Amino acid sequence: MAFSFFNLLKPKNKIGISEIISEIDFKDGTKYAENSSNKVYLDIEELGGFPYIKTIIIGDFSTKIKRIGCTLTFVFDKDSLVLSSDNTDVESNQIKNTIANHTEIDFELTEEEAVKIKTEQVLEIQYTFKDKILVFTPLAN
Repeated sequence: MAFSFFNLLKPKNKIGISEIISEIDFKDGTKYAENSSNKVYLDIEELGGFPYIKTIIIGDFSTKIKRIGCTLTFVFDKDSLVLSSDNTDVESNQIKNTIANHTEIDFELTEEEAVKIKTEQVLEIQYTFKDKILVFTPLAN
């Protein structure tokens, strides 16, 4: 077999982020919403008798925020609900051997807010970071 520069310069087959996230089978959360390049896993959980929302964003989104945290907005038919992140530091981590990232964020929640999210139809959710807003469409239940 002869050496060829053509093989060195030939572009490698790149796998798109949508293909990568479609292959990820995340078992520690409930798939809740998605956009073109990210998926959100969201669960309402309880710790010490207090509810909170545990979310994980998997896809091409990546961030590193110190001291200001982020917000999560649930948009309903006639109003919206804005929640603040439990931690002021938010950081994405790359998923091993892929170009995808995962970002874990917990949000403070009251009992009334938990009931509203569970019972009313959510039209979209929005994560607001320093200078970026990510919009997701909830999956049909």
